[in-house]
Amino acid sequence: MLNKSLTLVKSGLQAAWFKIRPKRKQIVLNLLVLGCFILLLMQRELSFQFKIGVPSWLKNLSSTTASTTQNASIIPTNLKWWDEVKQDQSKIEQELNLANPATAVGAALTAAQKKEAAKYSNLGFVLNPALAKKLKVSDEVVAFKRQKCLNYILAYEKIAKEELDIFGIPPSITLAQGLVESNAGDSQLSRKENNHFGIKCRSKCLGCRCANYTDDDKYDMFRIFDSAWHSFREHSKLLMGDRYKHLLKLKPSDYKGWAHGLQKAGYATNQKYAETLIAIIEKLDLNKYDR
Repeated sequence: MLNKSLTLVKSGLQAAWFKIRPKRKQIVLNLLVLGCFILLLMQRELSFQFKIGVPSWLKNLSSTTASTTQNASIIPTNLKWWDEVKQDQSKIEQELNLANPATAVGAALTAAQKKEAAKYSNLGFVLNPALAKKLKVSDEVVAFKRQKCLNYILAYEKIAKEELDIFGIPPSITLAQGLVESNAGDSQLSRKENNHFGIKCRSKCLGCRCANYTDDDKYDMFRIFDSAWHSFREHSKLLMGDRYKHLLKLKPSDYKGWAHGLQKAGYATNQKYAETLIAIIEKLDLNKYDR
């Protein structure tokens, strides 16, 4: 009896198979289409539930941060990254934020004064105060140039102090080099590539991105950084290399020793590099950060 039932079931299955066999491709295709349709419905359902589940305070926070920067996350948990956004001086100047002292001074300049200011380095009148009188440069232009330097210090003093805590490099040296190498943040290399220290590419440019800028040679290649902070950190790592690490034997307060050591080790080709760094540190009172 059991064998007879099994035989009937087997026969039924075989009959069904022969019926659907000619149409099996169409059936498989229909099943695939149905599966895709069901999956699409499930995704729309999940998306809908997520949107109505967002609390109102998070929606408000999202709209607030979106107006500040398009790339900001909803909740900035990386404080260092958030500081970088706030320290984006070029963005502040583009938006003409008059809370920024240098921008406020610059906005008060006449068209002729702005043209005049563009002729001079930001550090020129800091290093040589008598130069303005000799060249008959207006007080407003001198004030604007000096404020550019002070803004740079204000923007990056926190990072410089952090590099002291981690690597033992005097903040006065870090800030002075940044001011010199980037023209207080106005050089093309610092504005476009976030390179504040004239850091050149590694051998064969392995593991880094580079751009061509004329320096000692018209073919010189310089590093491109994602942010100013990355440039400051790479500068610290550079000074930890064999060429400069002997300077760590000096006290952080010995900015003169550091300046002469950097020149002697060949950081720059300028024969008055140490003298320039020391003058900037003393005229802008940068050694106060070393204490």
